[in-house]
Amino acid sequence: MNSQAKVRWPHEMLWLGVVLFLGVSIRLIKISQPFIDGWSWRQSDVAMIAENFYRHGFHLLYPQINWAGSAPGYVGTEFQLVPFSASLFYLCFGVQDWIGRAVSVLFFTVSVPFFYLLVRKVTNARSALLAVGIYSCTPLSIFSSRSFMPDMASLSFSIAALYLWAEWLERGRAPWLFIAVCLATSLAILVKLPAVIIGVPLLYMVWERYGARGVLRRELWAFATLSLLLPLVWYVHAYLLSIWHFPYHFFGTGGLQIEHPGWYLAILHWTVTANLTPLVFGALLMGLLLPSRATFGRVFHWWLMALLVFVFLAGKGNRHQWYQLPLVPVAAAFAGVSCDVALRQFVQLTRARIAGVLACGLFYAALAYLSYSALKPLYDPEPQRLQAWQLGRALRQITPGNALVIVADDGDPTALYYSRRKGWHVLQDGMFKGYSADSQQAILQLEQWRQAGASYLGFTHYAFWWFDYYTGFWEYLEARYQCEQDD
Repeated sequence: MNSQAKVRWPHEMLWLGVVLFLGVSIRLIKISQPFIDGWSWRQSDVAMIAENFYRHGFHLLYPQINWAGSAPGYVGTEFQLVPFSASLFYLCFGVQDWIGRAVSVLFFTVSVPFFYLLVRKVTNARSALLAVGIYSCTPLSIFSSRSFMPDMASLSFSIAALYLWAEWLERGRAPWLFIAVCLATSLAILVKLPAVIIGVPLLYMVWERYGARGVLRRELWAFATLSLLLPLVWYVHAYLLSIWHFPYHFFGTGGLQIEHPGWYLAILHWTVTANLTPLVFGALLMGLLLPSRATFGRVFHWWLMALLVFVFLAGKGNRHQWYQLPLVPVAAAFAGVSCDVALRQFVQLTRARIAGVLACGLFYAALAYLSYSALKPLYDPEPQRLQAWQLGRALRQITPGNALVIVADDGDPTALYYSRRKGWHVLQDGMFKGYSADSQQAILQLEQWRQAGASYLGFTHYAFWWFDYYTGFWEYLEARYQCEQDD
């Protein structure tokens, strides 16, 4: 058995390399695209933090946004490993949008071998290769891992932590594995707090290895302490930043909220149709029913259960598709197993290996088509984001470098990010507080901003309704201020 595994290992690595090459190549499509795609709002905030690291001294402990006017703009966030890494690359290439996207692609690349090894450990080599192909081609995986966001990095550390934990439990006392798994687990939670749910599959593996006696093992308590200590310190620090500094904002606040049944049906709908595709979701359901005799054969079952509980408890937060990203490796693992079983039975039935190859090719061709159909609307520039990008570039050209600007954008940071200026969102004092009751109130708030240092006001076409609704405000602007650019 071992000798056969050794003989097949180079063959497996060759196929894994091919899948990884194709997966990375797909993610390099439109890598230089500005943040005007489907998830531009979140990416612009991350890019803003990265640029502020680069321009203001790489103060990792103090992430800054630009929509707090003349204030420093410190905010409470997850540990900013991804934007900080991008800011270091800015030293060589300058501020470029492709760098932030490339950092996520890099973390995807790191995750693939760990995912392959984890699936291989609980199934077999062929199931693992099929799972990696599915993991690389699902729409949510592709779009998340080419977006300038922390989610792919956290998932990469989560997958690594699960594999390393399984290895450490099997090998016994291996100090380097213990350090590696503590670091991977800690970073997964630091980079994205919801990654704490990997504690469920980790505990499952402890139970499989030691049973109830696991609670008495000191090294397991040491692992829990070392893995959770840094995240605890960081999130306390982030919370204090959010209550001590304007705009008094902690990213993700309010996401932990149970919603009505229709909300969860909507999440299920886009998970099946857009995040995974119906093909992968169907294979996931089939894989759930298949037995596993491996030592940690139900690790993905427990990860899935933890994910479902998280989606239920954080219903409001899961309105964002990227919150379901951890479902991708879980679904891919189950789908890989079901595809392996189906292919084996199909080859036995037809007694022709070429038939299995053709069936496998047909499966991935169908997955590629479904992924393309789901991804195309996300890649296409959203008209509102496109105009925000154009407005930001216009503000950058016509305003002095130290100008404070106001942008009518409903809180979207895209225009402020591309203006490379600090300022405010119209009708927001850091966070949205509702539209003005009338023109007089809008004028009063405008003058408050002007006294705070604002010298330019920008509107996109999508905000022109202001001039129809607040006619007195529009007349006040025309009478008191000069129009610099009208297009």
